[in-house]
Amino acid sequence: MLNIIDLFSGAGGLTEGFRNPLFFNLLAHVEMDRAACKTLKVRDAYYYLKKSNKLDFYYDYITGKITHKEFISKIPTEETAKVINLGITEDTMDEIFSRIDTNANGMKVHGIIGGPPCQAYSTIGRARNDRNKSQDERIYLYKYYIEFLEKYNPDFFVFENVKGLLSFTDLDGSKLIDKILNEFSNIKERGHYKINVKLVNCSDYGVPQNRERLIIFGQKSKLGTGDFFNWLEEFKETPPIVNELFRDMPKVKQGETNNKYSSLQPIEYVTKNIRTKNVPATQNICRRNNKNDLEIYKIVAKEKQKNRNVKYSDLPQELITHKKSNIFLDRFKAINGKGFSHTIVAHIAKDGHYYIHPDVLQNRSITVREAARIQTFPDDFFFEDSRTAAFKQIGNAVPPHFSKVIGKAIVENLYGLKFLQT
Repeated sequence: MLNIIDLFSGAGGLTEGFRNPLFFNLLAHVEMDRAACKTLKVRDAYYYLKKSNKLDFYYDYITGKITHKEFISKIPTEETAKVINLGITEDTMDEIFSRIDTNANGMKVHGIIGGPPCQAYSTIGRARNDRNKSQDERIYLYKYYIEFLEKYNPDFFVFENVKGLLSFTDLDGSKLIDKILNEFSNIKERGHYKINVKLVNCSDYGVPQNRERLIIFGQKSKLGTGDFFNWLEEFKETPPIVNELFRDMPKVKQGETNNKYSSLQPIEYVTKNIRTKNVPATQNICRRNNKNDLEIYKIVAKEKQKNRNVKYSDLPQELITHKKSNIFLDRFKAINGKGFSHTIVAHIAKDGHYYIHPDVLQNRSITVREAARIQTFPDDFFFEDSRTAAFKQIGNAVPPHFSKVIGKAIVENLYGLKFLQT
């Protein structure tokens, strides 16, 4: 059993790949966002109930038959205590270490996973962020990650972040990624880590979304010298197109909630990875839109079916309401139903203009559950505690289908075990 510490957990997208009870034991999740922590506790409860063959109780909760308080009260404290709702700072490190040590109870830590918040490194809004760079503590959160590596001396670590980290410059003008890799390679305690780093597109690994992410993988040299990304190559998979992914989802109008699957049978990919038998549909919630936006949605979705994106400045004049129509020209964008989605990001929590449903007749932005499917969260994954919070958690997450590939590659290649799916 490989014991894992989960840092900067978010809702648990990367975590999900390490929830196989045959191989992994999650000791702790550390996350500062309250709603994401609530989601993590509910997911920990789900796996506890699954092991106990009591998932009906879980389904009662996610369908609103019992309250959150009633639900959590039935879950052992040691399960919910895995979630540590604290930001990782100089002031909180001692408490976080203490709580992890209590959970570990002397057990060896085999792996540390996670990636600090990516907003500081993102190319989106970089000019604005550069002006605040000297005050942005998020830039150096990786140094706390290193403190966890030094304290727990794991066999391996997985550090995930955005593509923008590759081009991000530190205050002295040098590439921050070079500093990070150098520091990872020279961990003080008990031997160095062999470091592999690569920009990976999750669509190469079964995720129906063009989502590029930077992965840094470190392994102790005593466990071999193999290349982590060569291991990943074994698990490449072509994902379904979005229209297939949504085949069994109900038709929804803007402003509606429809938690009833359609009569169409889901494709094999969905039955294998997303929707398991007897799982009730939840959180298929759609935003309400004004008449002007809906007219724009209709135009943008129709053009996307012709494989064309619509610039804001090209819309009919009567639909252009923003004074600066010559900037943010791609502010409205439809998802490609005949291919993979563009990247789902946390901005989806603010509005759905960039995620218009491919079906022109539905004329709306995607629902929470549809966004979760594009990110490959299973349908039984429940996001706390509001629609906005759910969208934010989904947008910030590592796609679980990709994280499972990471977990499988580690089990089979680093430890030489035959991976079995539960």
